[in-house]
Amino acid sequence: MKETVLHSKHVEAGARMTNFGGIDMPLKFTSINEEHEAVREDVGVFDISHMGEILLEGEGAIEFMSEHCTVNIMDSEVDQLKYAHILNEEGGILDDTIVARLSEESCYIVPNVGNNERIYDWLKENGGGEYITDLTEDTVMLAIQGPDAEETLQELTDEDLSEIDFFQSKQIPINDDIMDKFDDDWPMSDTPIVQRSGYTGEDGFEIALPNDAGIELWEQLQSLEESPTRCGLGSRDTLRIEFGFLLAGQDFDESRTTIETGWTEDAVEWDHDFVGKEKLEKMKDEDHQMMKGFLMCEKGIPRHGYGIYDGDQKIGEVTSGTRSPMLKEGIALGYIDTGYQEEGTKVEIEIRDDKRDAEVKNPPFI
Repeated sequence: MKETVLHSKHVEAGARMTNFGGIDMPLKFTSINEEHEAVREDVGVFDISHMGEILLEGEGAIEFMSEHCTVNIMDSEVDQLKYAHILNEEGGILDDTIVARLSEESCYIVPNVGNNERIYDWLKENGGGEYITDLTEDTVMLAIQGPDAEETLQELTDEDLSEIDFFQSKQIPINDDIMDKFDDDWPMSDTPIVQRSGYTGEDGFEIALPNDAGIELWEQLQSLEESPTRCGLGSRDTLRIEFGFLLAGQDFDESRTTIETGWTEDAVEWDHDFVGKEKLEKMKDEDHQMMKGFLMCEKGIPRHGYGIYDGDQKIGEVTSGTRSPMLKEGIALGYIDTGYQEEGTKVEIEIRDDKRDAEVKNPPFI
């Protein structure tokens, strides 16, 4: 099993570890609920170095990436982020990712764990070989999330973080001690990349930097008088479900399209040609299942694979579910048939052979 370069730090901190996509990652450091609440109310920090880091650079790289994802990077400003889907020819989702434009001729994407090699190979096989470099093994990525994220990170840098807007990035040194550990041969940037984004629904930053500098940043964060709460994948999952964010391999795979996920407005720009576009355009006027949120109306925690029913008729299936630490109620994401997709529609979710009342609820749940 693989490890991130911060693995020993997590073990020393007493984290309960788990296999996630073939990488030994912290599930939790204290409790999922405590870590969840810290992010909602204060600030937490996640090691997200299990995510991929793929750089595309050179003349034609931006045009190539635009043709191979659902957003147009050609019209992105330098330092702008866009959420995108990477599709096969039939419109099926290979992965979802953030695409960050670094310069006029370079950008990087962040494939999901388990998909990194697959996306790298797919882009390479489809003509991207001259542009593409996989920097996953050379990169630490940290997520500092919560209403106090800016205040916390600001303690470590003289750069004005308030100048970084949501879904924007900035290439900044952070501080001298981090730059002393910075690998000058890291091809992504001459300094750490600090982007205002996240997977929790809260304000925050995701920071990419070379391994040694990343270890230094993690240690600096832990040395603060009011250090951010260490958080694991357990709370990362409950946080993202509360806001309806997708998890690759669980909420979608190649059998699903962007239109079915309900993320078309955020993830598709129709002003350019891209792989899978023709299929999506045909689906616009067709009836199909849609991903919706579900709020339990009685006790029960919905889980992946549980059936959604109207009486004896199965009308859908849960893809993600949990007990919301904030609502103290069961919530879920899942696909449901046409005719049941309006918010407030009453349904039942089968939990351990017992159908429990629920209703359709458009995320976010809080």
